[in-house]
Amino acid sequence: MKIAAVLAADLGILTAALDEPGADLAKSLRLLAADATAAISTFLGLSVTVDGSDPPFTFTTFVESVGASDVRTSLRLALPGVGDAGVLPVVAIVLYAGSPGAFVDLAADLAWLTARNPSEFVLDQHLPAAAESGTVPNLFEVSVINQAIGALIGQGHTPEQAERHLTAEGADAGISRHAVGLRILAGLNER
Repeated sequence: MKIAAVLAADLGILTAALDEPGADLAKSLRLLAADATAAISTFLGLSVTVDGSDPPFTFTTFVESVGASDVRTSLRLALPGVGDAGVLPVVAIVLYAGSPGAFVDLAADLAWLTARNPSEFVLDQHLPAAAESGTVPNLFEVSVINQAIGALIGQGHTPEQAERHLTAEGADAGISRHAVGLRILAGLNER
Protein backbone atom coordinates (compact mmCIF):
# COMPACT_ATOMS: atom_id res chain seq x y z
CA MET A 1 0.00 0.00 0.00
CA LYS A 2 1.41 3.35 -1.03
CA ILE A 3 0.99 6.17 1.49
CA ALA A 4 0.29 9.57 -0.07
CA ALA A 5 2.58 12.47 0.87
CA VAL A 6 -0.18 14.31 2.76
CA LEU A 7 -1.01 11.20 4.79
CA ALA A 8 2.68 10.55 5.44
CA ALA A 9 3.01 14.12 6.76
CA ASP A 10 -0.04 13.65 9.02
CA LEU A 11 1.35 10.38 10.33
CA GLY A 12 4.66 12.12 10.99
CA ILE A 13 2.89 14.77 13.06
CA LEU A 14 1.01 12.09 14.99
CA THR A 15 4.19 10.09 15.55
CA ALA A 16 5.95 13.17 16.94
CA ALA A 17 2.96 13.88 19.19
CA LEU A 18 3.18 10.39 20.69
CA ASP A 19 6.53 11.27 22.25
CA GLU A 20 7.33 7.58 22.25
CA PRO A 21 10.85 6.53 21.20
CA GLY A 22 10.83 4.18 18.24
CA ALA A 23 7.19 4.88 17.27
CA ASP A 24 6.55 5.04 13.54
CA LEU A 25 2.88 5.24 12.57
CA ALA A 26 3.57 5.06 8.83
CA LYS A 27 5.47 1.80 9.34
CA SER A 28 2.67 0.48 11.57
CA LEU A 29 0.11 1.37 8.88
CA ARG A 30 2.13 -0.47 6.23
CA LEU A 31 2.41 -3.54 8.49
CA LEU A 32 -1.34 -3.48 9.21
CA ALA A 33 -2.06 -3.29 5.47
CA ALA A 34 0.37 -6.15 4.77
CA ASP A 35 -1.23 -8.30 7.48
CA ALA A 36 -4.72 -7.51 6.20
CA THR A 37 -3.66 -8.38 2.66
CA ALA A 38 -2.25 -11.70 3.87
CA ALA A 39 -5.47 -12.50 5.75
CA ILE A 40 -7.95 -11.25 3.13
CA SER A 41 -6.97 -11.76 -0.51
CA THR A 42 -9.35 -9.04 -1.73
CA PHE A 43 -8.23 -6.43 0.84
CA LEU A 44 -8.51 -2.96 -0.73
CA GLY A 45 -7.72 -0.44 2.00
CA LEU A 46 -8.58 0.94 5.38
CA SER A 47 -9.84 3.94 7.26
CA VAL A 48 -8.81 5.11 10.73
CA THR A 49 -10.86 7.57 12.79
CA VAL A 50 -9.72 9.24 16.00
CA ASP A 51 -12.60 10.98 17.77
CA GLY A 52 -10.36 13.22 19.88
CA SER A 53 -10.81 16.38 17.80
CA ASP A 54 -13.58 18.36 16.15
CA PRO A 55 -14.02 17.27 13.44
CA PRO A 56 -12.70 13.79 14.19
CA PHE A 57 -9.37 13.06 12.53
CA THR A 58 -9.94 10.50 9.79
CA PHE A 59 -7.80 9.13 7.04
CA THR A 60 -8.59 6.57 4.40
CA THR A 61 -6.10 4.87 2.14
CA PHE A 62 -6.50 2.27 -0.58
CA VAL A 63 -4.11 -0.02 -2.41
CA GLU A 64 -2.85 1.45 -5.67
CA SER A 65 -5.36 1.74 -8.52
CA VAL A 66 -8.30 1.14 -6.17
CA GLY A 67 -10.95 3.56 -4.98
CA ALA A 68 -14.06 3.73 -2.82
CA SER A 69 -16.26 2.49 -5.65
CA ASP A 70 -14.40 -0.86 -5.68
CA VAL A 71 -15.31 -1.66 -2.06
CA ARG A 72 -17.97 -4.35 -1.58
CA THR A 73 -17.58 -5.11 2.15
CA SER A 74 -16.23 -3.56 5.34
CA LEU A 75 -15.34 -4.50 8.90
CA ARG A 76 -15.29 -1.84 11.64
CA LEU A 77 -13.62 -2.42 14.98
CA ALA A 78 -12.74 -0.14 17.88
CA LEU A 79 -9.27 -0.61 19.27
CA PRO A 80 -9.36 -2.20 22.73
CA GLY A 81 -7.94 -0.14 25.56
CA VAL A 82 -8.24 3.11 23.63
CA GLY A 83 -10.93 5.46 24.84
CA ASP A 84 -11.24 3.77 28.24
CA ALA A 85 -12.38 5.85 31.21
CA GLY A 86 -13.43 8.66 28.89
CA VAL A 87 -9.88 10.06 28.92
CA LEU A 88 -8.37 8.86 25.66
CA PRO A 89 -9.97 9.37 22.24
CA VAL A 90 -11.90 6.53 20.64
CA VAL A 91 -10.01 5.00 17.72
CA ALA A 92 -11.84 2.92 15.12
CA ILE A 93 -10.44 1.04 12.14
CA VAL A 94 -12.52 0.09 9.11
CA LEU A 95 -11.06 -2.49 6.75
CA TYR A 96 -12.29 -2.66 3.13
CA ALA A 97 -12.38 -5.57 0.68
CA GLY A 98 -13.67 -6.27 -2.81
CA SER A 99 -15.50 -9.56 -2.15
CA PRO A 100 -18.78 -9.54 -0.21
CA GLY A 101 -18.50 -11.61 2.95
CA ALA A 102 -14.70 -11.45 3.02
CA PHE A 103 -14.65 -10.34 6.67
CA VAL A 104 -17.22 -12.71 8.18
CA ASP A 105 -14.67 -15.26 9.41
CA LEU A 106 -12.23 -12.56 10.51
CA ALA A 107 -14.93 -10.85 12.58
CA ALA A 108 -15.87 -14.16 14.24
CA ASP A 109 -12.22 -14.98 14.93
CA LEU A 110 -11.55 -11.53 16.41
CA ALA A 111 -14.59 -11.81 18.68
CA TRP A 112 -13.46 -15.25 19.89
CA LEU A 113 -9.79 -14.28 20.33
CA THR A 114 -10.57 -11.08 22.22
CA ALA A 115 -13.57 -12.44 24.19
CA ARG A 116 -15.55 -9.46 22.96
CA ASN A 117 -19.16 -9.46 21.85
CA PRO A 118 -19.43 -10.25 18.11
CA SER A 119 -21.63 -7.16 17.70
CA GLU A 120 -18.53 -5.02 18.39
CA PHE A 121 -17.20 -6.06 14.98
CA VAL A 122 -19.53 -4.34 12.54
CA LEU A 123 -19.82 -5.78 9.04
CA ASP A 124 -20.81 -3.78 5.93
CA GLN A 125 -22.18 -0.73 7.76
CA HIS A 126 -19.23 1.54 6.97
CA LEU A 127 -18.76 1.37 3.21
CA PRO A 128 -17.02 4.47 1.87
CA ALA A 129 -18.90 6.86 -0.39
CA ALA A 130 -17.01 7.69 -3.57
CA ALA A 131 -17.85 11.39 -3.15
CA GLU A 132 -16.22 11.44 0.31
CA SER A 133 -12.73 10.65 -0.97
CA GLY A 134 -10.40 13.50 -0.10
CA THR A 135 -13.04 15.68 1.59
CA VAL A 136 -11.83 15.10 5.14
CA PRO A 137 -9.44 17.79 6.36
CA ASN A 138 -5.96 16.56 7.15
CA LEU A 139 -4.36 16.81 10.57
CA PHE A 140 -2.43 19.98 9.69
CA GLU A 141 -5.65 21.74 8.63
CA VAL A 142 -7.49 20.66 11.78
CA SER A 143 -4.54 21.84 13.88
CA VAL A 144 -4.54 25.28 12.22
CA ILE A 145 -8.30 25.63 12.73
CA ASN A 146 -8.02 24.64 16.40
CA GLN A 147 -5.09 27.02 16.97
CA ALA A 148 -7.07 29.87 15.39
CA ILE A 149 -10.05 29.07 17.61
CA GLY A 150 -7.70 29.13 20.60
CA ALA A 151 -6.31 32.51 19.51
CA LEU A 152 -9.83 33.92 19.19
CA ILE A 153 -10.73 32.57 22.63
CA GLY A 154 -7.60 34.26 23.94
CA GLN A 155 -8.94 37.52 22.48
CA GLY A 156 -12.19 37.17 24.44
CA HIS A 157 -14.44 35.09 22.16
CA THR A 158 -16.36 32.14 23.55
CA PRO A 159 -15.64 28.82 21.81
CA GLU A 160 -19.00 29.08 20.01
CA GLN A 161 -18.27 32.66 18.89
CA ALA A 162 -14.83 31.62 17.65
CA GLU A 163 -16.37 28.77 15.59
CA ARG A 164 -18.98 31.13 14.12
CA HIS A 165 -16.29 33.72 13.36
CA LEU A 166 -14.24 31.22 11.34
CA THR A 167 -17.30 29.99 9.46
CA ALA A 168 -18.70 33.48 8.75
CA GLU A 169 -15.37 34.98 7.68
CA GLY A 170 -14.73 32.02 5.39
CA ALA A 171 -18.19 32.34 3.82
CA ASP A 172 -17.78 36.10 3.34
CA ALA A 173 -14.36 35.74 1.72
CA GLY A 174 -15.19 32.54 -0.18
CA ILE A 175 -12.36 30.61 1.47
CA SER A 176 -12.11 27.59 3.76
CA ARG A 177 -12.04 27.68 7.56
CA HIS A 178 -8.44 26.48 7.26
CA ALA A 179 -7.52 29.54 5.16
CA VAL A 180 -9.24 31.83 7.69
CA GLY A 181 -7.28 30.10 10.45
CA LEU A 182 -4.03 30.70 8.59
CA ARG A 183 -4.93 34.41 8.28
CA ILE A 184 -5.68 34.64 12.00
CA LEU A 185 -2.43 32.92 12.96
CA ALA A 186 -0.42 35.06 10.52
CA GLY A 187 -1.95 38.15 12.15
CA LEU A 188 -0.70 36.97 15.53
CA ASN A 189 2.84 36.61 14.21
CA GLU A 190 2.81 40.19 12.89
CA ARG A 191 2.27 41.62 16.39
